[in-house]
Amino acid sequence: MSDSPNISVVTTETFMSDVIDRSVTTPVLIDFWADWCGPCKSLMPILEKLADEYNGAFHLAKINADEEQAIVQQAQIRSLPTVMLIMNGQPVDQFMGALTEGEVREFLNKHITAAEPAAAEATPAEQADALLATGNIDQAYELLKAAQAEDPTNPDILLKIAGIALEKGDTETVQSVMGILPEDAKGRTEAKQIQSLLKFVKADDQSLDFATLADGFAAGTLDSASLYQLGVKQALRRDFAAASDAFFKLLMTDSSYQDGAARNGLLALFEVLGDDPLVGKLRRKMFTLLH
Repeated sequence: MSDSPNISVVTTETFMSDVIDRSVTTPVLIDFWADWCGPCKSLMPILEKLADEYNGAFHLAKINADEEQAIVQQAQIRSLPTVMLIMNGQPVDQFMGALTEGEVREFLNKHITAAEPAAAEATPAEQADALLATGNIDQAYELLKAAQAEDPTNPDILLKIAGIALEKGDTETVQSVMGILPEDAKGRTEAKQIQSLLKFVKADDQSLDFATLADGFAAGTLDSASLYQLGVKQALRRDFAAASDAFFKLLMTDSSYQDGAARNGLLALFEVLGDDPLVGKLRRKMFTLLH
């Protein structure tokens, strides 16, 4: 017997409630069958599948014709399988014999339409996205941490926590979370982006003023260390085009600075940008400069 809420086994005692009363609000499809009936056994799995697929648009009532003779006689069933559709307490249509799935769908669709699938409950990560979209960062953070306590290595939850912690400047939490991220999730775009942004956070010299660096870049007076810091700060401000300008300037004027810091900065930018079309343009420019 199926455990589906859309299917039930009906007896003489339950016929009134499970078929007649129910059909006032929901169409009921009665399947008259028997153990010895081969076509019944080929038809029943199709009916059960469609009952769940139609998601409550009709209810499947299975009646064993050998055991429920009173119902069979009252319904004047002459052959098996017989499938009868009941609406508002009255039979409205029926067919006999084992139809194909397509034929059963055609029969059903003359009278009813499949209901929309039940909406899946939002995952903690999806709930957090909704909160973040409305600016509720702290609430999203607490929700995710509570979810992580119940599901410690869920990569979706871990990456969301790391992303928020990064925005908060909590590098310790970012490193802790990324350290327990499952290996098969470390290649995900979000994971690479977080790791690359973390590099910029660690490299950022907060004693330097961004506006002063930007003015110096416009005036062409920045030294190598300042150019690098400007690129780092622009990346953290998510102004990736401006960050690349600073790193390219450093690459052209002092490519060996800190063992190729400009090149490494650009590579980190590429990871953050992911499949952004800007990456192709920047890669070609870097290749030209290096070769």
